[in-house]
Amino acid sequence: MKPTLQIIKPEATHAELVLNFLCSYHPLPNELRAEIHAGLFQTTYKQGEYILKQGELCTALYFILKGIVVGYTLKGDKRLTTYICGEGDSVSSISGMYGEKPSEESILAMEETVVIGLDVKKIVSLLETSIELNIIIRKVLESFYKSAHERSNMVRMGTAQEKYEYYVAVSPEHIGRIPTKYLADYLDINPKTLDRILKEHETANDKELLKERCDRIEDFMVKQQGFRQKGLTLSKMSAALNIPTHQLSYLINFNYRKSFNAFVNSYRVIYVKEQLERYEDWQHLKIEALGEDGGFSSRSVFFAEFKQHIGMSPAEFAKAMQFFNPA
Repeated sequence: MKPTLQIIKPEATHAELVLNFLCSYHPLPNELRAEIHAGLFQTTYKQGEYILKQGELCTALYFILKGIVVGYTLKGDKRLTTYICGEGDSVSSISGMYGEKPSEESILAMEETVVIGLDVKKIVSLLETSIELNIIIRKVLESFYKSAHERSNMVRMGTAQEKYEYYVAVSPEHIGRIPTKYLADYLDINPKTLDRILKEHETANDKELLKERCDRIEDFMVKQQGFRQKGLTLSKMSAALNIPTHQLSYLINFNYRKSFNAFVNSYRVIYVKEQLERYEDWQHLKIEALGEDGGFSSRSVFFAEFKQHIGMSPAEFAKAMQFFNPA
């Protein structure tokens, strides 16, 4: 029997997050935006409660504000975990998204999970008249299938260790939040093998060892400015630090909550920013040359990373520095 849920209207800021999520796929006209806003509702599921059970009709598309869920299908006594979604993700029945037939999967809350929902009847009604919403829903479905395709390739081609490292790299925010049986099933790893891998990573996270290795990483990145090396890779950094590649990858993902590329690029951005703040030292160079000097091998990656971290392009930042620090 399903628990009785408290349905409330979402706060304006929470509703805005959902609308911005939809607009990230395609702009919404003001009238449609207002209509979707009016149809949003918010509810909370306790740990272990089902948002949807296999065989039930799907009634809403959900946006996760807080918490984490798994989607799985049961066939006899076999379970197939097909997706894990957390904060910022949308989730619904892939097999019965519009409530026209029973769902082939269950969606289970792994911890207290707060969601904002949009009724599928409302979605279907709006799809009849809105080209924009058709584009958005198509792209949402594309993202579902792209994620499923990536997982399919990963679980077929990787070793157990590689599968877990891939999971840690792409979803560091999920670490420690999913029971082993679901994670093993999702990664297609024998549960005993996953337990062994997790124990190895627990050893790698021993406080003293963790501190010593983090100190080595900081020394390499700050004092030695290892990020400036052209073509720096995880394996090259592993060799320089004498830390096994898989442990270094896990350490960066778990301790710094970043992928290897994002971790290294954050240091590169800080370096270039500091150079741009000293206009008299670099005025004879092109901005692109500063990016290359900082370790960026691609102009487009340099500009994109800088803008993501600083909030403006390198050129805009340089002009601002010249204004505040005239020669």
